[in-house]
Amino acid sequence: MAERSICMSTLAATPGQRLALPVRRADGEVLLPAGTELEVEHLRHLIQRGIDCIHVAQEETRDAEQIERDIAAAAARVAHLFRGPGSAAREELAASIADYRRRAAS
Repeated sequence: MAERSICMSTLAATPGQRLALPVRRADGEVLLPAGTELEVEHLRHLIQRGIDCIHVAQEETRDAEQIERDIAAAAARVAHLFRGPGSAAREELAASIADYRRRAAS
């Protein structure tokens, strides 16, 4: 079965979920490697360290058409937020956010 990576609040994570990406400190040191099955102590430790969000693996239940609709909806939301004229920096920000949203939806 296919999986996807979901970014979620550490406070919303539950024991038994599995990390899709490693959790790193600000200096890059790995606190928990990808694939770690979360336990209560892991979550407590991450919250105490101020880790706000983590990437957990989730079974992909959407079909290809739904994924495409989700990607299109994410792009439309970003386009709506950044509608109208703007600076080059604003356009760069919009492109970065659109890319992030596209990856999150796919």
